[in-house]
Amino acid sequence: MSSLTNSPVVTILWFVVLIAIFWFLLLRPQRQEQKKREQMIRSLHRGDHVVSMGGIHGTIVDLNDDTVLLRIADKVEVTISRSSVGQVHETKDRQIAGPRARQDKDAKDLSGIAESAQVEDNPPAER
Repeated sequence: MSSLTNSPVVTILWFVVLIAIFWFLLLRPQRQEQKKREQMIRSLHRGDHVVSMGGIHGTIVDLNDDTVLLRIADKVEVTISRSSVGQVHETKDRQIAGPRARQDKDAKDLSGIAESAQVEDNPPAER
Protein backbone atom coordinates (compact mmCIF):
# COMPACT_ATOMS: atom_id res chain seq x y z
CA MET A 1 0.00 0.00 0.00
CA SER A 2 2.84 2.41 0.64
CA SER A 3 3.84 2.06 -3.02
CA LEU A 4 0.40 3.40 -3.97
CA THR A 5 0.81 6.61 -1.94
CA ASN A 6 4.28 7.24 -3.40
CA SER A 7 3.13 6.73 -6.96
CA PRO A 8 3.84 9.60 -9.38
CA VAL A 9 0.24 9.43 -10.62
CA VAL A 10 -1.09 10.17 -7.14
CA THR A 11 1.37 13.03 -6.74
CA ILE A 12 0.31 14.55 -10.07
CA LEU A 13 -3.34 14.06 -9.15
CA TRP A 14 -2.79 15.99 -5.90
CA PHE A 15 -1.20 18.85 -7.83
CA VAL A 16 -4.16 18.93 -10.22
CA VAL A 17 -6.59 19.02 -7.30
CA LEU A 18 -4.63 21.84 -5.60
CA ILE A 19 -4.53 23.86 -8.82
CA ALA A 20 -8.30 23.38 -9.30
CA ILE A 21 -8.98 24.55 -5.75
CA PHE A 22 -6.68 27.55 -6.25
CA TRP A 23 -8.50 28.39 -9.51
CA PHE A 24 -12.01 28.24 -8.07
CA LEU A 25 -11.23 30.03 -4.82
CA LEU A 26 -8.90 32.80 -6.01
CA LEU A 27 -8.51 33.33 -9.74
CA ARG A 28 -12.06 32.82 -10.96
CA PRO A 29 -13.72 35.32 -8.56
CA GLN A 30 -10.98 37.85 -9.31
CA ARG A 31 -11.65 37.59 -13.05
CA GLN A 32 -15.39 37.97 -12.51
CA GLU A 33 -14.81 41.16 -10.49
CA GLN A 34 -12.48 42.45 -13.19
CA LYS A 35 -15.15 41.87 -15.86
CA LYS A 36 -17.75 43.72 -13.74
CA ARG A 37 -15.37 46.65 -13.32
CA GLU A 38 -14.60 46.82 -17.05
CA GLN A 39 -18.34 46.78 -17.79
CA MET A 40 -18.91 49.59 -15.28
CA ILE A 41 -16.18 51.72 -16.86
CA ARG A 42 -17.55 51.11 -20.38
CA SER A 43 -21.09 52.05 -19.32
CA LEU A 44 -20.27 55.51 -17.90
CA HIS A 45 -22.61 58.30 -19.10
CA ARG A 46 -22.90 62.04 -18.71
CA GLY A 47 -24.84 62.88 -15.58
CA ASP A 48 -23.73 59.82 -13.59
CA HIS A 49 -22.66 60.52 -10.03
CA VAL A 50 -19.34 58.76 -9.44
CA VAL A 51 -16.70 58.34 -6.74
CA SER A 52 -13.09 58.16 -7.85
CA MET A 53 -10.52 55.78 -6.38
CA GLY A 54 -9.15 58.77 -4.47
CA GLY A 55 -12.55 59.46 -2.91
CA ILE A 56 -13.56 62.45 -5.03
CA HIS A 57 -17.34 62.65 -5.51
CA GLY A 58 -18.62 64.30 -8.67
CA THR A 59 -20.94 64.29 -11.67
CA ILE A 60 -19.68 63.33 -15.12
CA VAL A 61 -19.79 66.31 -17.49
CA ASP A 62 -17.79 64.94 -20.43
CA LEU A 63 -16.28 61.60 -21.45
CA ASN A 64 -13.38 60.69 -23.71
CA ASP A 65 -11.82 57.31 -24.43
CA ASP A 66 -9.34 57.64 -21.57
CA THR A 67 -10.54 60.53 -19.40
CA VAL A 68 -13.62 61.75 -17.54
CA LEU A 69 -14.42 65.38 -16.75
CA LEU A 70 -16.03 65.57 -13.30
CA ARG A 71 -17.90 68.48 -11.77
CA ILE A 72 -17.07 68.36 -8.07
CA ALA A 73 -18.56 71.75 -7.13
CA ASP A 74 -20.13 74.76 -8.81
CA LYS A 75 -17.75 75.93 -11.55
CA VAL A 76 -15.10 73.40 -10.41
CA GLU A 77 -14.26 70.59 -12.81
CA VAL A 78 -11.40 68.10 -12.76
CA THR A 79 -10.19 65.63 -15.34
CA ILE A 80 -9.49 62.12 -14.08
CA SER A 81 -8.52 58.90 -15.77
CA ARG A 82 -11.48 56.77 -16.76
CA SER A 83 -9.90 53.79 -15.03
CA SER A 84 -9.75 55.68 -11.72
CA VAL A 85 -13.53 55.71 -11.35
CA GLY A 86 -14.23 53.51 -8.34
CA GLN A 87 -18.03 53.52 -7.99
CA VAL A 88 -20.99 54.70 -10.01
CA HIS A 89 -24.11 55.98 -8.30
CA GLU A 90 -26.64 56.12 -11.15
CA THR A 91 -28.80 59.17 -11.38
CA LYS A 92 -32.21 59.67 -12.89
CA ASP A 93 -31.27 63.22 -13.90
CA ARG A 94 -29.45 63.03 -17.22
CA GLN A 95 -29.98 66.61 -18.29
CA ILE A 96 -26.33 67.33 -19.04
CA ALA A 97 -26.12 67.37 -22.83
CA GLY A 98 -23.50 68.16 -25.40
CA PRO A 99 -19.76 68.25 -24.96
CA ARG A 100 -18.74 70.07 -21.80
CA ALA A 101 -22.28 71.33 -21.21
CA ARG A 102 -22.80 73.32 -18.05
CA GLN A 103 -25.52 72.64 -15.56
CA ASP A 104 -26.00 75.45 -13.05
CA LYS A 105 -27.17 74.39 -9.65
CA ASP A 106 -28.59 77.90 -9.15
CA ALA A 107 -30.89 77.49 -12.14
CA LYS A 108 -32.26 74.26 -10.69
CA ASP A 109 -32.72 75.88 -7.29
CA LEU A 110 -34.58 78.83 -8.83
CA SER A 111 -36.88 76.54 -10.81
CA GLY A 112 -37.64 74.60 -7.61
CA ILE A 113 -38.43 77.83 -5.78
CA ALA A 114 -40.69 78.99 -8.62
CA GLU A 115 -42.59 75.70 -8.58
CA SER A 116 -43.08 75.83 -4.81
CA ALA A 117 -44.28 79.46 -5.08
CA GLN A 118 -46.89 78.42 -7.65
CA VAL A 119 -48.15 75.69 -5.36
CA GLU A 120 -48.44 78.14 -2.45
CA ASP A 121 -50.29 80.70 -4.61
CA ASN A 122 -53.03 78.17 -5.31
CA PRO A 123 -54.40 77.15 -1.89
CA PRO A 124 -56.68 74.11 -1.81
CA ALA A 125 -60.38 74.82 -2.19
CA GLU A 126 -62.36 74.89 1.05
CA ARG A 127 -65.03 72.26 1.50
